[in-house]
Amino acid sequence: MAIEQTKGRSVDTICLHKNYFLSQAPVFLNRVTVNTTYTPETESSYIHIHDFVEVSIVVEGKGIHRTLHHTTECNVGDVYIINVGTPHAYFATDTGECPTICNLIFDPIDILDGDHASAGHSDYCYGIFRKDSLMAYIMLTANGMEELSHILDSIEKELMCRNYQWEEAIKAHLINILIKASRYISPCGADASKVENKERLLALSITRKILDHYSDPDLTLKKIAGSLFVSSSSAGRTFRKVMGENFADYIRRVRVEKASQLLTETKLTNEQIVYACGLHDVPSFYYQFKKYTGMTPLAYRNKSRGEFMKSVHTQKITERIHNYEGETIMAILVEISEALQNGRSRDIKGLVEQALGEGIAADVILKEGLLSGMDVIGEQFKNGEIFVPEVLMAARCLNNGTAVLKPYLAENGVKAKGKVCIGTVQGDLHDIGKNMVKMMMEGKGLEVIDLGKDVSPETFVQTAIEQECGIICLSSLLTTTMSVMAEVVKKANEMGIRDKVKIMIGGAPVSDKFCKEIGADVYTPDAASAADAAVEIFNEVK
Repeated sequence: MAIEQTKGRSVDTICLHKNYFLSQAPVFLNRVTVNTTYTPETESSYIHIHDFVEVSIVVEGKGIHRTLHHTTECNVGDVYIINVGTPHAYFATDTGECPTICNLIFDPIDILDGDHASAGHSDYCYGIFRKDSLMAYIMLTANGMEELSHILDSIEKELMCRNYQWEEAIKAHLINILIKASRYISPCGADASKVENKERLLALSITRKILDHYSDPDLTLKKIAGSLFVSSSSAGRTFRKVMGENFADYIRRVRVEKASQLLTETKLTNEQIVYACGLHDVPSFYYQFKKYTGMTPLAYRNKSRGEFMKSVHTQKITERIHNYEGETIMAILVEISEALQNGRSRDIKGLVEQALGEGIAADVILKEGLLSGMDVIGEQFKNGEIFVPEVLMAARCLNNGTAVLKPYLAENGVKAKGKVCIGTVQGDLHDIGKNMVKMMMEGKGLEVIDLGKDVSPETFVQTAIEQECGIICLSSLLTTTMSVMAEVVKKANEMGIRDKVKIMIGGAPVSDKFCKEIGADVYTPDAASAADAAVEIFNEVK
């Protein structure tokens, strides 16, 4: 099956198992656009082995098809029928052209009978794999493409509707494809024809062993060969012949790719990743990782996790608004979110105005465009993936966008999720941390009244009463001013608002223990956590 390949893909997709794709139906049908660019240096671990037969049709664009060491340009109308256990993959060209592939996969044993299902027989798959070849190639005319598309549409309809005898209907359609294809077979590449069926199956078995046991640091070719009852030398020669890469290089590549995935998608430490990937120690992990990726694990994590979180976030936006918005509207909201995340303050105003012009409600633009982008910024800041300058740029974008939306939000009666008064306590003139908390809270859709710095307990409490704030947020950087926080709590009790107003505290010398000692409600260690905690407080009130 041709799959879109990315840096963050799971190595589990390198070996594709029949029971995963064919557990619900006798065939599996999909369509995918491939974006990964092919270069001569592309390692063989970027191509995959499968244990089913695959019919791949190039339906749009052009690209590169690789089988073992053999590469060919593929265009619309090209059909490749790939035998079991044959490593292959599709790629985009270096000019940026991307092929769209329609894939139909099946197991001959499930579909065919007798000699047609017997690998190695001259009538195997109706003679498509003559002389036990790896692959059959067909170049369709426009009429042939139209005919094949009609058959594939019929198969897709049977898979969806599953009417009476649908499996038999699918088998009939598939046999029709094989019989027609067998009449127009062209020779395969010479490199591919030199590999025998038993060699393919041995390479497939070795690959599976690697993917199942790569976390074992003592995994060796000798150990794998022994489990397959072949000699190490024979296993090594066969693996290199089929995969185009020796065993040691391949397993190192697989482990580094798995480490890349863990760096992107988890918070595991380097030591934990070394253990999970079967690597021997942290220094060798650093060396191998930098050799393959060109960057240290930390640099890769910061870069790739940011891209991963953005892609996850974009998918979440798409899922939330897909049911009630069109593609154009969805694209604008995603672009607003991404522009904010990238600090493109000059673009935000125009994008928000464009969204309003498309008839998108102001509250939807605020929630799904601006605030959703700030959600990502908050998460990245909390994880140490971005720093204060990036947060300030995102906050500027948020301010530019909300300035355009304010009249529309007021007109529609849209209210903030809650109101907070915030300030640095009396005697303390530091406000950087306080300003960060304010920006993060506004990024969560809260209305924040900034009292500035050197704020007295009376001012905090009086503002909360007059402005009907649900939270008082206190900041302190000096140990000598921490006692003022306790005075604010005391003053709130005296004024009879303690049961209506939550008090949050934060700052370098402050701790959760101190929070409990003075009777405050919430301590948070950073700005992003403070914003999350505030939202949670208002959600509980509702």
